[in-house]
Amino acid sequence: MNKFIVLAALVACAFAAPQRMVLPRLPSAVILNGKYQLIPDEKIVGGTEVVPNSLPFQISLQRRSFGGFSQSCGGSILNENTILNAAHCVDGVNDVTIFRVVAGEHDLSRVSGLEQNRDVSSYLMHPDYDTSTSSNDIALIYLTTPLDLSVPSAKAVNLPPPVTEFDPPAGTITTVSGWGTTSSGGSISDVLLSVDVPVVSDADCNTAYAGPFDPNPIFPSMLCAGGPPGGVDSCQGDSGGPLFTGTGADAVQHGIVSWGRGCALADYPGVYTQVSYFLDWIAANRR
Repeated sequence: MNKFIVLAALVACAFAAPQRMVLPRLPSAVILNGKYQLIPDEKIVGGTEVVPNSLPFQISLQRRSFGGFSQSCGGSILNENTILNAAHCVDGVNDVTIFRVVAGEHDLSRVSGLEQNRDVSSYLMHPDYDTSTSSNDIALIYLTTPLDLSVPSAKAVNLPPPVTEFDPPAGTITTVSGWGTTSSGGSISDVLLSVDVPVVSDADCNTAYAGPFDPNPIFPSMLCAGGPPGGVDSCQGDSGGPLFTGTGADAVQHGIVSWGRGCALADYPGVYTQVSYFLDWIAANRR
């Protein structure tokens, strides 16, 4: 009972605060049991089930609990040894043995035989990650044993072209995917979902989230998508997952699920880490 009281208090504080900060887009069980502050909240709202294994770069980052492993965050395959993720998905975790990366996953409730389970050897958060602003919310997760990327169900994601901080223009239709909740505070989806969301300009996103103490909360390293009329968004449990254009193995990842106020609210687009801003850091640190 005390845990629910604490969670309710955190939610109330988050929505009462003049700044944009909200709960992480992590499952409530992770928030309650982990070392987290009032940081981003995210999961797929208004989406549909994808064709099984049609997004072969998508992984499920799971955490060990008393009942086994459960969905915690999304993520993308960079290569056979490295996963692209959000810093807030791993921040504060000293024992990486609680993590498991599952590639080739589709339905969390059943085993298809295509899953590749891998333990985590370590992770690297961006050195300038800031929990108070969610800036530089990016991390790399390293696996103990390589993934088999010769199979159709597990492939490395394509990154944006190496041009300076490429940002898809406002109005560009992008897709976000994950096993997150389908409503704020809801339950995790068993199957992988996706939804299309339009890119929102940084100026409009700043207007949406600006407060008296934080007039420009959207950093150049962030990308916004969603907004009016609402009803579509990432949500809790989708953190660290991909925002991309294109389909299947040809998709190009432009964003990493990072933060937002609530889920799918018309006035508040989802905010993503802009992948193109970190191409040099990714290239220098992938294994």
